[in-house]
Amino acid sequence: MSRPDHAATVRDYYAAWVKDDLPRVLALCTEDVVAGIMPGRELRGKAEVARFLGKFGVGMADKRYDMQDLVVQGDVVMLEGVENYIKDGKAVSLPFMTVFRFRDGQIASWRDYFDMGSLLKQLDA
Repeated sequence: MSRPDHAATVRDYYAAWVKDDLPRVLALCTEDVVAGIMPGRELRGKAEVARFLGKFGVGMADKRYDMQDLVVQGDVVMLEGVENYIKDGKAVSLPFMTVFRFRDGQIASWRDYFDMGSLLKQLDA
């Protein structure tokens, strides 16, 4: 029995998000997926995650993720990188750290860690 390639799934997740392919992003997740947007909120289940990502993606263009370190240990993947995009005409370049947890080859949860102050400053919010 072969082991799932969690690193490939994470890369597929970001590739789908960059292409605005929300159905593909969600297909990589369990039905009861939990997404933590740290600091802040926790989203539970595909429907809630879909609503959030759908709203978050409005006004975004030129998305790019520069993955610097990707570490896999069992069913946990830790990724450090820089998220780059244009949101409502404003350039954003935001370092982040995400911890993914897998169950049965699918993403069961993830937590995104980033500096909210830096994001708001870049968006002039």
